[in-house]
Amino acid sequence: MRADSHCMPEVCPEASSTPQLVQIEVSRTHPLLVLKRALPWEAISEAMTRHWRTHGKNVDGGPGLPWDVSLYVPLVVLMLIKHFDSRQMEAYLAENVVARLFIGRQRDAQAQIRDHSNIARAYAALGKAGIDEVTHLVIKQAHAFGFVDEGVISSDTTAQELAIGYPNEPGILRGLAQRCGRALMRLKTRGIQGLDAALEQTETILRSVKAHHLFTKGKTEKREVLTRILTEVGRLISQTRVIATAVQGRSDRVIQSARSRLVAMHEVIKPLMGQIVHWLTTGKVAANKIVHVGIPQARAIVRNKVGKKTEFGLAYLISRLGGGYVFGERIAANADERQMPLKALAGYRAIFGPKATPELVVYDRGGDSTPTRQKLALAGVKDIGIQPKGKRPWSVAEAVRDQIRSERGQTEGVIGTLKSNRYKFNKPKERLWQTLEMAGPRSILSFNLNKLMRDLVALTH
Repeated sequence: MRADSHCMPEVCPEASSTPQLVQIEVSRTHPLLVLKRALPWEAISEAMTRHWRTHGKNVDGGPGLPWDVSLYVPLVVLMLIKHFDSRQMEAYLAENVVARLFIGRQRDAQAQIRDHSNIARAYAALGKAGIDEVTHLVIKQAHAFGFVDEGVISSDTTAQELAIGYPNEPGILRGLAQRCGRALMRLKTRGIQGLDAALEQTETILRSVKAHHLFTKGKTEKREVLTRILTEVGRLISQTRVIATAVQGRSDRVIQSARSRLVAMHEVIKPLMGQIVHWLTTGKVAANKIVHVGIPQARAIVRNKVGKKTEFGLAYLISRLGGGYVFGERIAANADERQMPLKALAGYRAIFGPKATPELVVYDRGGDSTPTRQKLALAGVKDIGIQPKGKRPWSVAEAVRDQIRSERGQTEGVIGTLKSNRYKFNKPKERLWQTLEMAGPRSILSFNLNKLMRDLVALTH
């Protein structure tokens, strides 16, 4: 690396404040550049442009600042490969020469390509559907290179744990009261009257929750305080319903935003109240229990595993193709596992075509069901590698069973890799649901892009 000067203008008078051209030679065999030459950029660009257009980005040359598709397509792909957030991506583009080559801006002398806000908007505007579509394109490209054995699919369910505290009932209700309180304060700043009683009620709930955590002893006393908190929450919901109705016709954006938050809390408390009452009366966690009022999609997933009876978060079905490439989808918490092999087959056909059929479908004993086996056989699956329950016989030969055990082990390994610090499937940092629902598919796409890059590098050596 050679530069004209290593001095800052403030220190060395002879140093220039203008950008300096630095020439660095980068090998064409660099893994990122090998991947760049192999990706189907035309198809990826078409897919991303379509989703950006859907989200209102100016991709068609309309009035205003145009959306630079030629920049954002490789930039977002590189961000997915590295699994960076927008701020990390901004710093990486400013400092890394190979990153500039990957996005085609190596001759741009400016230090920054785009700030982190624009990068974040480009990623968020893709949406979950855009991430899934790019995943399918990457898998099909890997298949074109011969890295995917489409004859084998092995699936399993898992839980995407979220970065939330342990969901005890008083804590969940405290979150609801806090959100109602913030919405009420926003209404108060806009001059809405008659909020004092509801605001005082939120403080009463918060004091009761604090008393539950700090001063109650024994199950009986804790249940009494929790019952009182439920009564106080019911009173708060009644008060805020009247307020939400009173401001319904206001056009002020802040008022409508605060009203939407109150209405969202009203919708959450409907099932949550019954779920908490179920726990109070039976001592058992209700199936599909809401565990976070800000993310009502997150549920209690009863797993009955050793040492982990219940998991909290989003349920996923992860499928591994022969060769190691992965696709997946979010499923309902505590979904019927007997239907999962059929759902995995549907995901497989979404990638390879409606008539494509694998020769071997692998799943654990949770998917064992006579109707499921019959439907898979009618779909054309040759070997149904679902482990039978109890003493039921296998439907495949012993040689195939060895392959089934191997595939199941590798599927568990892939799920573990997705949950590693590299791909961060578990406990994503996102907080808004729009980006949080993209976090799981993003980890899957990042895994596939890196897998394709490694396979390509191994092929060239």
